[in-house]
Amino acid sequence: MRTRSLVSAAVSAALGAALLAAPALAYGADGGTSGQDPAATATTNPAADPTSTDTPTSDPSGAPSDTPSPSAPPVGEPSDTPTSADPTPSDPPSGDPTPDPSSSAPADGAPVFGSVGSDPSDAGFLTVAVSSDSAVTEVSADLTQLRGTDPATVAVTGFTLVSGTPQDGVWRSPRMSQLPSYGSYDVTVSAQDSDGDNTSSAHATTVDVEPKPVFADRSISPAVLDVEHTHVTLSGRISLFDPITGDTSPLAGKELSATAENGSSAVTAADGSYAIDVTPKLNGLNATSVPVSLSFWIANPDGTNTYVLVDSKTLPVVVSPSRIRLDHSSVRIKFGAKASSSGVVEYLYDGTWRPAKGVALDMGYYAKATSGAGGRFTLTNPYIPYDDSTFTVETSLDSYLADPYLKASHAQFKVDVINRTNICFCSSWIDEYSDLHIQGSMSASNGKVPPNRKLYLQQSADGKTGWKSLGWFNTKSDGTFNLDGYVAVPKGYWRLYSAGSSDYQSGYSNSVHFNRTATRITGFNAGPEPVRKGHTVTTTGTLQRLSGTKWVAFGKQRVYILFQAKGKKSWTALGSVKADSHGRFTARFTAKQDGTWVGVYLSSGSYVDAESYHDYVDVR
Repeated sequence: MRTRSLVSAAVSAALGAALLAAPALAYGADGGTSGQDPAATATTNPAADPTSTDTPTSDPSGAPSDTPSPSAPPVGEPSDTPTSADPTPSDPPSGDPTPDPSSSAPADGAPVFGSVGSDPSDAGFLTVAVSSDSAVTEVSADLTQLRGTDPATVAVTGFTLVSGTPQDGVWRSPRMSQLPSYGSYDVTVSAQDSDGDNTSSAHATTVDVEPKPVFADRSISPAVLDVEHTHVTLSGRISLFDPITGDTSPLAGKELSATAENGSSAVTAADGSYAIDVTPKLNGLNATSVPVSLSFWIANPDGTNTYVLVDSKTLPVVVSPSRIRLDHSSVRIKFGAKASSSGVVEYLYDGTWRPAKGVALDMGYYAKATSGAGGRFTLTNPYIPYDDSTFTVETSLDSYLADPYLKASHAQFKVDVINRTNICFCSSWIDEYSDLHIQGSMSASNGKVPPNRKLYLQQSADGKTGWKSLGWFNTKSDGTFNLDGYVAVPKGYWRLYSAGSSDYQSGYSNSVHFNRTATRITGFNAGPEPVRKGHTVTTTGTLQRLSGTKWVAFGKQRVYILFQAKGKKSWTALGSVKADSHGRFTARFTAKQDGTWVGVYLSSGSYVDAESYHDYVDVR
């Protein structure tokens, strides 16, 4: 007890000396305490950045007493540093200014009041500066609640001299534990000196008696936001100092609000500790810093709320270079396939390129992907390229998808399209002479005519297997064609084929089907040879048709006999004869001059014309 009393007396003496030494500096122009934290009564949001260290708030002596507790930090400016053992106030007590007792003695010898207000280190105590022509023997005060329908008045007595002399000193009350509640109080002070003079000062000041938050172990990390540190962790512990009881207790179950360009909240634990993880959503792709703050509101007895800033810090933002490494610089695809690309996206950190997971990438407007494990990705354009082109893979520039911690990057690759060859067998038929007429065009998927314009004519019996090339031809320079060609077998399926090249796929036309039956005249003969003029020339032969792969008799058909005189170009039809059921025919004519004889079958329906061997007869 002796040690504690000596410490308390020393603290009180130092406090009183400071108050009496410069009373004119203790007030603002409005009569309030200059330098007092405005956030203690206002609800505005202070922007101060706390820089104090975290140390416990306790009496320097280490033992409880009525000596004021260490100064609670201002509400709007968080601090973890307790008041030092020397309680010389940085913020003088609140209250209306009164004459300095040391500089103006009353004419009638009654006590005169100086500074009146809360102890700057503990709002649970009231301090009064008073002087008189004789020793002051008693100081008291009445505190009346400023709000409420039936405001209570509390008498505070037992003031003790803490600095100066009884004739000119500073007096402090015991802890005002009898106050009914927190809030603002109107203070009336009274004093009596040893020769019996009494003085009372109504409305000497107004004091606020409110719980004060005390912060410890505060931390905001990391120090810098970058691609590997995108989360912000705020931690610490909050207690409340009660000026009425002098007790400090954990602020448990209090909702705290963290802000780092987007909001988050947490509730303090039973011991007043908190830990909040916030992921800032940077505003734009060029953010250079992010302000981080933690705060809460204290409800006041009068229904208002006081904003309390717990901690705040501005974190710089570092943006890392990025790069895209593709698995290939070029690809060859057949027309009809889609262009795809794969690779890895990386970022530069501490001089090393590292895989970047979760990065949004684009390839054109419609191809999008997000890098996975190892930074790998695959992008496929949903649309078929029609010709050779260059594609660009880039990190997304969409403000909602782009990684704000990475600089944009891109990479390109070439796509070589092997164009499709298009062949149109647009018009075709087989005539009675077994001539196949073909007409159409050749082009490519890129809209150009392939350099190799050679087309092969192929035939198949069933249109599915056994395709054989019968010959080839070149299209015109514009890719069109229109020509006829004799086919030995006029029954079956035909199509056109292009062999293609390095830049053009091989191609086939549509197939066409014709069902004409081939016919022939075999064993034709005109004789005798030579023959005398006026004598008879006999022509014979056999008419046949193709059945499958075999030739069979084609009976009951008419065969025409034609003659071309020697030296003439025209033919003359001499007559006709009907073949028998075996296809054999015989016709006789009078020999008149040298010439060539031939038998001809003119088709009907789905058959093909037939023409016999040409036989020359010498007439003498």
